[in-house]
Amino acid sequence: TEASFSGTADYKVKAISAKKEKWFVEAAFPGIRRCKKDTFRVEKEIFAGRTKYQKIYIFESLGFGKMLALDGIIQFSQSDEFIYHEIIAHVPLMTHPDPKRLLVVGGGDGGVLREARKHPLKEMSLVDIDEEVVGMARKYLPFVSQGSFTDKRLTLAFQDGRKFIKAHKNHFDIIVVDSTDPVGPGKALFQGDFYKSVHEALTEDGIAIFQLGPFLDFDIIIRGTVVKLSKLFTYLNPVRLPMPSYSCGCEYCFLMASKKVDPAKLALPVLKRRLQQRLGAKAADLKYYSPEMHLASLVTPKIWRLKKR
Repeated sequence: TEASFSGTADYKVKAISAKKEKWFVEAAFPGIRRCKKDTFRVEKEIFAGRTKYQKIYIFESLGFGKMLALDGIIQFSQSDEFIYHEIIAHVPLMTHPDPKRLLVVGGGDGGVLREARKHPLKEMSLVDIDEEVVGMARKYLPFVSQGSFTDKRLTLAFQDGRKFIKAHKNHFDIIVVDSTDPVGPGKALFQGDFYKSVHEALTEDGIAIFQLGPFLDFDIIIRGTVVKLSKLFTYLNPVRLPMPSYSCGCEYCFLMASKKVDPAKLALPVLKRRLQQRLGAKAADLKYYSPEMHLASLVTPKIWRLKKR
C-alpha cells in the first residue's frame, strides 16, 4: 500500500507488504536537486496531518530517532539537530561583541531558543507564522526546545515574520532566520525586501544569519542570496556544517551577514574568552560547537568562496 501526500513538495510513505515495512520518501527539492531522493524507514509514525500553512509529519526512524518533516522536507532528526542549532545560534552570538536582544524568525521547534538562552541575553523574541508547528514540537519533540518556551525573557509572536520585523527597526543585535526551504510559507523569507527589513531591524553592529541549503545548491540558492545581501551588509560569510539527515548528506550552508564586525578577524583566544564569560559551566553542555569549530565553519573550499568586494 502507498499513502501519498501531495503539496509544494510531494512525499510518500510507502508500506512494503512483503516485509511489512513503511518508508518515508523525501522527494528531490526543489525538483532539480540532481534527481535525488532520500528514504527513511518508519519505525513508528507519531503524527501526520496539516496546518493552515503546511503539512506536518513526525516519525521515528532507526539510527536517526525522531524526525520532523514539513511539506515533505526533513527539518531535523534527533541524532543531528544539535549540530544545526548550535552552529546557527552560537556562531553569530559569539561573533557579536555584546549581544543583548535576539530575534528568531521561524524556528518553531525551539532548538535555536534552547541554545540562545544559554547566553546572558536581556531579550529573546521568536516569530513564526505557524503556531501549530510550535505546539506539535512541544508535544511530540520536547527534546528540542527543552523548556525554552517558558523562558521569562521570551516574547512569542505568531504572525508573518516580515510584518514583525518591519515594526522593530534598529532593535535587535542578532537575527536568526531559521526558515524552511524557499517553498510554501518559507519562500517569502528569501526575497530582497525581507533582507532589507532584516538589515533595518538590526542595530548598527548587528549580525544576521540565514538558513540557505546545501552547497550543492550554490548556484540555485546561495549565489542569488549573496547578491541580494551584498547590497546591504558589509561582511558576508558562509558557515559550513554537516547535516547527515538532510538530502545533501553534509556540507550545509548558513550565511552570516554583519554590518560592522568582520567575522574573519576573530581570534581563537577571543572566542575562548567569550565562551567562558557568557556560558560558563553551560559550555560543557555543547556537543558540536567550540571556538575551534566556530573558526573551522568559516573556512570554505575555493569553489564556494565568495568574491571579495
